[in-house]
Parts: sequence; structure tokens; C-alpha cells
Amino acid sequence: MSSAKGHEYFLKHYLGTHTNTISEECAKDEVKEVTWHDKLELGKMDLIVDLNFRMDTSALYSDIVLPAATYYEKDDLNSTDMHSFIHPLQAAVPPCWESKSDWAIFRGIAEATAELAPKYFPEPVKDIVVSPLMHDTPAELAQPQVKDWAKGECELIPGKTAPNIKVVARDYVNLARRFISLGPNFRNNGLAMHGTHFDVDDAYDDYLKTHPVERWGGNEYPSLRNDRDACNVILHFAAETNGEMAHRAYVSESIKTGIDHTHLAADTRAVRYTFDDLVARPCRSLTSPYWTGITNGRRTYSSYCQNVEELIPWRTLTGRQHLYLDHEAYIAFGENLPTFKPRGELRATRDLEQSNRGPGTIVLNYLTPHGKWHIHSTYGDTLRMKTLSRGCYPVWMNDKDADRIGLEDNDWIEMYNDHGVVCTRVIVSARIPSGICLLYHSPERTLGIPKSPERGNRRAGGHNSLTRVRLKPLFMIGGYAQFTYAFNYWGPQGVNRDTFVVIKKLPNPVY
Repeated sequence: MSSAKGHEYFLKHYLGTHTNTISEECAKDEVKEVTWHDKLELGKMDLIVDLNFRMDTSALYSDIVLPAATYYEKDDLNSTDMHSFIHPLQAAVPPCWESKSDWAIFRGIAEATAELAPKYFPEPVKDIVVSPLMHDTPAELAQPQVKDWAKGECELIPGKTAPNIKVVARDYVNLARRFISLGPNFRNNGLAMHGTHFDVDDAYDDYLKTHPVERWGGNEYPSLRNDRDACNVILHFAAETNGEMAHRAYVSESIKTGIDHTHLAADTRAVRYTFDDLVARPCRSLTSPYWTGITNGRRTYSSYCQNVEELIPWRTLTGRQHLYLDHEAYIAFGENLPTFKPRGELRATRDLEQSNRGPGTIVLNYLTPHGKWHIHSTYGDTLRMKTLSRGCYPVWMNDKDADRIGLEDNDWIEMYNDHGVVCTRVIVSARIPSGICLLYHSPERTLGIPKSPERGNRRAGGHNSLTRVRLKPLFMIGGYAQFTYAFNYWGPQGVNRDTFVVIKKLPNPVY
């Protein structure tokens, strides 16, 4: 529910279960390069396995739920670019009942697979892995023009005109051993990030002398057997927690720029954080080339300080911040300069082709900001949080819009379009601009969800029941400077802000 834009379509095509979508397929005459099927596949997945410490929406729709440890039952690391401290999760108590930490669950799956492997895959199995053209690699210069090798417009060259293609060997017999061991490729290849590279072979060898190891196949490897072992490996080799690694990263950065940046790591070069250090006291991230702030001397983290003060280029085509984008796709879309574009029109989005828009209804633009009384879908179902949020996940709308259909604050409403339906309370506020409504994400389909008269008295859904995936072509550009793919950084995303819904009063909610 949290991330699946077009939640009802996941239920329909992914799971093959009941759904509240009433939309009709509209692309039949527009599809040119794939075969159109009038009969759609329903329920494509045979087995759904979920790791979870709550019986949330994902767990309810899963075949198997593996009970996971909570934040207070496992050792783990938690840090983002918005927090300058490395935050440890610590096991205050052991996992309850049959629950295990994520790491222990994955290790158990690896062990079970390795146990079965001698019968089915006694020898390593070759596999082909396809990966995208990646940011901060030579692939950033691969595709200055949009050409399709499948149409004969260019030659098929993996890593340039096509994705990277690599053959790997899957050693299922030794899968469990490999899961708990930091392998030799790490030692031999070193670490690379943001276009820098540094060796770690000596640090790897030193780690073997002072930390737990795994011995198999006549070799010795740093151990990843337990949660804390894995955390300590990360801390030992990350530039943000090992000053020597930060120094080496800046040596590599200095070679790129022709400017000596190693002074940024000079005062912290001897620092080595361990998991016990993080537990004992707050530990800030060390300054490194992989985050753009400077935290030396108790300085507050702020983005792009290194780019400005150290003259480290931005990771763009020119090394500077860009207002003009010279890619042919941006030029074709008229977005090569900062451009205001109004929201899409209702007739273009086709959200309400089949939905009831009779008397007592109003059509509004639908937005789903980040949660107000919870973090994504977590923590929102506690008594205090439910009290703050009126016992449900209410929708906010403008007071004048509410007056038009006779709504008062705290009334129950039905909010729907062709994709799905939500039944909840309304918060009427003059602070909300006219013409829009807000539903903070992410409600669960577990508590306080009435049935919907508009959808045959089936159980209503959550915030993503009203959305669908719309891919913007400009986000599919790759292989060109800052437009090259990086996970959770640049790539295709489901744009769901141009969504419209119908709202009407729900007099007597039924559960």
C-alpha cells in the first residue's frame, strides 16, 4: 500500500484477488511494439512471502509471513542523508517467539537452499545478469542521442547502446557459506563510488586478524554470520565511519579534480567506529566525498559545501549546476529550461470515465503527502496516534468545496475514481486550497476501513487505491551525464500527482 501506486491493479494482476477498480483498458489501439491481449492475466504470482513484524496490508495478502524482529530486538544500522549521526538499532531483548532478525531470516533461507542444492544444482549454474547504464561510470557518456538498436539505428553494444550484460556463476551448494563470508572480490577489486576508487586489500587482511572469520574451501574470510558482524564489516570499510577509508577516497577524488582534498579527512584519519562505539555514544558521520556536506569541527551538515568550498564538480555533464538541459528529449518536451507546466486536465488523465459524478459530488485534484501521524505505514495504528488522527486516516479539503456538497467537518465521505475507492472522515479547513484534497499516506487496510456503496459494498482501500502508474518519458532517459540511472536517485517513477477523484457524503458507514 505504501509504495504501490495503483494498488488495486496490483491486487488484480499481481494477486488475482478482489479489487475495486472499474476502469477499462484504453491502450488497445495505441500499442505498437508488443502483442495486445484482450484477455488479461489475473494473479501472476504463485507464492508471496513477506517479512514483517506486523499483520499489515502486505502481510494480509501474503501466502507466507515470516515473523521479523522489531527495532528493539535486533542489531542493525539506520542512517540516511538527512541524519548526520550513524544510528544503531540494538537488541534490548531477544526476538519474541519464532521471530528472527531480517539478517537471520535471509541466512536461514540461504541455508535451506544450500541443503537442497546438491540434488538439483550440484555444480555452479551460469546466469545472465542485465544491469542499467549506471551513474558515475563511463556509461554517462554512452548515449548522447536516443537511438534504438532493435530498429537498426545503431549497433548493439552492451554497456553503451544496451544495458550491461554479465555472466555470473550461481554456486547454490555453497550459498549459505557465501552468505556469511565477505568474499575475495571485495578484497581484490576495492571500493568504488561516485567515480572514485580505492584499494582495501590491506584493511581486509588486518580485519581477519582482529574480527570473527569464516573458514571453508581452504580459505579464510571476514564473518558476516551474525547481525552485528555484518554491521561491523560495514563500519570498518565505509568512508563515513573509518577515517582511513575517507582519506583514501579523498586521494582518489584529488586525482580527479587536480586539487588536494585530503585535508578534509586529516583530523579524523585515525577514527574507527565499531558497533559498540555507536551503542556507547552518539557518533557523527565522518566527512567523505560521498556526501556533499562538511561535518568537521562540529559543523552542521549542509548539502553541497564541498562543491562550493572545495571546487569539487557537481555530478553533471559540465560539473556545474544546470539550468539548461541539452538532451534532445528535454528539448522535444519543452523542458530544457526551467518551465512551469500546469497539472494535467481531467479529460487527459481519464480517471473518471466510469465513475458516478451525479448530484452531491465534487471533483478534486488528489494529493498524497507524507504521513502526518506516522512514518509511512508504521506507528500509525497506536492508540495515541489514532487519537490524533480521529481514529482513521482522514482526507483534508477546502471549506468552500465542502459547502458545495453539504459536508461538515468530521463527516464520513466516499472518495473514488475508476481506479479504486477510499472511505474515511473529512477534515474541513480553509488552509487547503480550493480544488484539491489531501490524504496523508499510508493507511493500512486493517483498521477502521468501511465498505463502499459505490463498489458493491466491498471493503474500501487506502491512498494508493486511487492512483495508477504514469511514467514520464523524461525520467526514462539514460546513459547521458546526470540522467544516468542510480537506485533511488534517478530513474523511472510512477507520477501520481495528476490524479482526480470524486467526493461525496457517506451517511452511514458499514463495516
